Amino acid sequence: MINNNVFVKTRKKLILNILLVVQLFMILMSLFIYSYFKSNLYRTLDRALIDEYHFISNQFNKDSILDPIVLQDPKDIVYIYEGDSVRYYTQNRYFSGKVPTDENKTENGFYFEKYSGYNFRTAYATENGFRFRIMRNIDSEKETLSHLVALLISADLLSLLPVYLISKYLSKKALKPIEVSWNNQVKFVQDASHELRTPVSIIQSKLESLLKTPNSTVEEEAETVAVAMRETRQLKKMISELLSLTKEESIVSVNREEFDIEELFKEIYDGYVEIADYQNKEFKYSIKMKNKNICSDRNKVMQLLRILVDNAFKYTEESDIIEVSAYERSRDRIHLVVADTGIGISEKDQKHIFERFFRSDSVRATDIEGSGIGLSISKLITKTIGGNIKVRSKLGEGTKFIIDIPRGKPDKKKNMKDKNSKVRDKKEAKKHLNSVE
Repeated sequence: MINNNVFVKTRKKLILNILLVVQLFMILMSLFIYSYFKSNLYRTLDRALIDEYHFISNQFNKDSILDPIVLQDPKDIVYIYEGDSVRYYTQNRYFSGKVPTDENKTENGFYFEKYSGYNFRTAYATENGFRFRIMRNIDSEKETLSHLVALLISADLLSLLPVYLISKYLSKKALKPIEVSWNNQVKFVQDASHELRTPVSIIQSKLESLLKTPNSTVEEEAETVAVAMRETRQLKKMISELLSLTKEESIVSVNREEFDIEELFKEIYDGYVEIADYQNKEFKYSIKMKNKNICSDRNKVMQLLRILVDNAFKYTEESDIIEVSAYERSRDRIHLVVADTGIGISEKDQKHIFERFFRSDSVRATDIEGSGIGLSISKLITKTIGGNIKVRSKLGEGTKFIIDIPRGKPDKKKNMKDKNSKVRDKKEAKKHLNSVE
């Protein structure tokens, strides 16, 4: 039925692509979270160091240089330089003696420094000839960032499993309509081949029988030729229906126009009334609508009704009744009904009648010609014009097809354009007649 390897490979590629996209997104999100957390952390530290600097500078002056300075945060380390010499520093557990001036840090600002295996965030500032150096140990912050990196990497790795399962589910769901469509297409090709093979085989066998008796007259082989001609007509009709089916499937827009449903019914009636008389059947139509104008694709509605009326004539016998009717279901929707008192459809077969090439076993056993494509086309047409179709039938009592379609609203711009066009055509025609005279 289907080359499963194609879908297996496609599914694997789709899963891989989803995994890559999601992981890329996770990595970018992790980088963003890390960068945001890191910058926010150091921004908070820098603000604290600046506040500490202002707090210290308000206490410090040259005359009281040896007085102890109170710190906002006891964890901070303060060094005050005058030139290259340290004029003041706070006792701390990181350095045994005075820290020499770092000549590389010539500009005021914030720096990362490392001494004796400890990490520091340092702020440098100059005021009144003194250079302030405020340091804070950031080993805990570094460790926090390391833990954050480990957490983000772990989260990315742990997300692989749920992302894989979700990708598998989504890829299966995404490919399901394609797989169904593929299977339907394959089935369609197989059914079409099977249906076309039968008339072709009959035609071939009849032609071969003619070749075996080259001396026979046309009169003697009249029955053989008639059978071949009948199968040729059936083959031609089936090919035409297949083309119609393909055409309907590719339609994306409809040509909406306002028309009188009674005129449409009368046109259909005129086309079939003689056939009804010949077959000794009663064919009639009725309209139970106050407003008989609807706005839809007239040609498609006509084609839809013809298919159903054709079927009704096919599956009815002498003295049976075929009726086409229309009535308003609501303000915005109408029902078109094609009913007959023919052989009817079994409840089991009603579930499949809109499937392509479906014909019930009881019908296949008769001489009734058909390909099983007509009702498939009717369903597609109904869908194209925005409606739906359903069947009500009882075996031996008749069948009723009910088409529910929107009444539709006329396009005012299009109608105005058509009206202007008609006026213009009349003016041109009158001008032409005057010039001739």
